[in-house]
Amino acid sequence: MSVHMSSTSRVSSFICASCLRTLGQARRPRLPASLVSSTAASSTAPPRTNPAASRRNVRSFLTSRPVPHTSQSTALRRSFATDLTPSSSLRPATRGLAPLPNRRLISLSGPDAAKFLQGLVTNNVDSNRQSPFFSAFLDARGRVLWDVFIWTYPELSAKEWACYIEVDAAEVEALGKHLKKHKLRSKIAIKTVDENGIGVYSAWGFSQEELQDQSLIASLEDPRAPGFGIRCLFRGNGDLSGAVKPPFPTLDPLQYTLRRYLFGIPEGQSEIPRESALPMECNVDLSDGIDFRKGCYVGQELTIRTKHTGVVRKRVLPVQLYHDDDPVPQNDEEPTFEPAFDQLVAPGSDIKQLDREGTIKKGRAAGKLIGNIGNVGLALCRLEMMTSMRVSAEGGSWRPGVQFGLQRSDGSDAQPVRIKALIPRWFREREKALWDNSKGRTGVRSERATALNSPSPIS
Repeated sequence: MSVHMSSTSRVSSFICASCLRTLGQARRPRLPASLVSSTAASSTAPPRTNPAASRRNVRSFLTSRPVPHTSQSTALRRSFATDLTPSSSLRPATRGLAPLPNRRLISLSGPDAAKFLQGLVTNNVDSNRQSPFFSAFLDARGRVLWDVFIWTYPELSAKEWACYIEVDAAEVEALGKHLKKHKLRSKIAIKTVDENGIGVYSAWGFSQEELQDQSLIASLEDPRAPGFGIRCLFRGNGDLSGAVKPPFPTLDPLQYTLRRYLFGIPEGQSEIPRESALPMECNVDLSDGIDFRKGCYVGQELTIRTKHTGVVRKRVLPVQLYHDDDPVPQNDEEPTFEPAFDQLVAPGSDIKQLDREGTIKKGRAAGKLIGNIGNVGLALCRLEMMTSMRVSAEGGSWRPGVQFGLQRSDGSDAQPVRIKALIPRWFREREKALWDNSKGRTGVRSERATALNSPSPIS
């Protein structure tokens, strides 16, 4: 689709004297060198300029210029998960294969590839490791730059260790520059993989044996949540003409986003802002994405210090939205999807506690909405304010019956949209197993047991 602009909309009603002089000089015909000296000698005063004529010349010049056409790639803004509005017929798919066009690959190879990557990512990279894994890049302050999958397998590393780094498609160039900045004298090769060559997919409802096909390059049971699905690399991107398609019917990518929200899994820069969130807040640790025993890497200092203190006060959780006249969701572990729910809230909205009349209290926000599809979404939540979890000895302000809400995006004075944070069972189990032995958590175990047995926060 090309975008055209009328000529009148591009002409300013006022043109300054400086522009008139510059344009007049540019449009004035050049005289032969033999005439320049005689003309200059015979002219004792500068020629007068007719403002009306000059403006006519400017308009003629501007309207005679060709109007650049906007290409389809720039005219169509990239769709993020938080921009998507579901149709009333959308239902979570229980089985399928979804293409992920918003993910791209960077190839990393060379004799020093494993050693080089070991100093940049949170998970352990070993030249003997022949299976893909989840990880993250951090900055020097310990903030997440990119959440990534590192794809390595025997066929790729037959001669020497190599891998594909899967990252958000909009961040391929930025990650490539980051790798080259740290390359120095390392013997490595960095190359962006053609999106026509390899496609990233997510499958659920299949076993890995069922996915075996000649077009399948590698697969990985997604470690970010049990039962979430299987991540796959297929030769060719099924959305592009002429490429090899997987031997299964594919789903709309919206189904994958919806499934992530139901499981409480953030992904990409629209949900994990670069240089903003800590890896534990994004559950990278619970996703088997951090090796706390590995050696030095960029951002390790704050990460290991947080592990020793044992306190992570904010985490991304699945949330369920509901109206003030709806019953409070009874399920504390899994959201119930309702596609017809009105899109009345905006990503980035603060979550605050409600008073007894259902109005938003003033004070500190309890969380921030990341995105939603219908009535389910993701939010960065203060655990001890929005849930019954205890992560510190002093505890938090959560009490049974407390409710939280979001300001409506339409600016109306209607009741706020209610929101409830949910804690999947696997989340509690992984968090307890990983963090209960930390130094700062020794006095929390008895409180944790009490919190787990306390009634759900309903009114």
